[in-house]
Amino acid sequence: MKDSFDQVVTCHSKDALKSYDHAVDCQLHAWPGALASIEQALEHAPDFALAHSTRALLLQAAGRGAEAREASKQALMRTNAVTEREQSHIGIVNLMLDGRSTAALQNVRTHADQWPGDALVMSLALGAFGLITFSGQADHDQQRFDFVQKLVSHYPADHPWLLSHRGWVLIETNQPEAGLPFVSRSLELRRANGNAAHIMMHARFELNEPDIAMEFAKTWLTQYPDTAMLFGHIHWHTALCELELGQTEQALNRLVTVIEPHLACALPLVGMTDTTSLLWRLKLQGLGDLNWGAAEKFAQDKFANGGNVFAELHLAMLAAGTGQLTALDDCRQRLQKHADAGHGGAPSALAWVNGLAAWLNRDLLTARHALSECVKDSVTVGGSHAQRTIIERTLTSLS
Repeated sequence: MKDSFDQVVTCHSKDALKSYDHAVDCQLHAWPGALASIEQALEHAPDFALAHSTRALLLQAAGRGAEAREASKQALMRTNAVTEREQSHIGIVNLMLDGRSTAALQNVRTHADQWPGDALVMSLALGAFGLITFSGQADHDQQRFDFVQKLVSHYPADHPWLLSHRGWVLIETNQPEAGLPFVSRSLELRRANGNAAHIMMHARFELNEPDIAMEFAKTWLTQYPDTAMLFGHIHWHTALCELELGQTEQALNRLVTVIEPHLACALPLVGMTDTTSLLWRLKLQGLGDLNWGAAEKFAQDKFANGGNVFAELHLAMLAAGTGQLTALDDCRQRLQKHADAGHGGAPSALAWVNGLAAWLNRDLLTARHALSECVKDSVTVGGSHAQRTIIERTLTSLS
């Protein structure tokens, strides 16, 4: 049998394959239901190796690491009976779960050469939190652009998922005017498309159109379930628009009444970075007596042992925002391990930590110097340009 991307799949149940296709579709378009659908697929076909692997991916993204590793183990146990493509697919997911992101990215590139239509694997390299962006390389935006260009001829011209990424890579390579038509077309073809709606907010941010972005979000969010993975994040983008328009109290209210109450539905890295960075932006706007409690608890629950370089950047922000020099030093030590392992973004993030520590110690001269060093190579920490603007704004606030 073949999946919705015309790829041979080792599965002997039409119902299982239908549920699997639905799960992949939900994941690619940031719509709720992926995990429930993949579990339905496994009810129909308990030996469906690719479904076990996809379940592992979804559980890992949700911060359920132990369950994810067990699901991946179940997939690996069944690789002798599947195709070469499925073996590669399952292996890549397992590398990601093992934290071997460099090897995973290398394998995704090899996989793309042979099976570019495997959209779920292709998606692992893309996005603001994908393998390419978190590689620590200064040219990751261009690398993503090049990666997507190689995929274009292997998909229908009007494929909503690829259209959104064609727009996204243009937006992040400082070509938002060129990227906007791709994102608009993606949403025109499929309105129920959380990833495209998210990318639209990025387009409007880069075009400095906060009022248009807010109007879009207000209308589009009426159809987006509040259990969806990007529900809080699109509200975070809306809060940035409110800050740009001088509506500081409205942004704070959105944080407290919408974003924080929906943290349980957010991907852990998204939820932690959204709440922390928005609180920090509000602090830079001069708001005092901010309640960091929800952000702090979420971070403790989900990142008690730290995270990748981008996560550490925000954990440091949280430590500084709550005045915890010890927690800031913990970030420094974890980042040093990333630096020792050769991650290109770690030195910039270390400069950020040093700058925040100096700021807490009221040594503004040292803080400005360290943050200036961070800004030079801040692209290497990953995330989107919109997210990284917090670094320059922090430096500007010390001028």
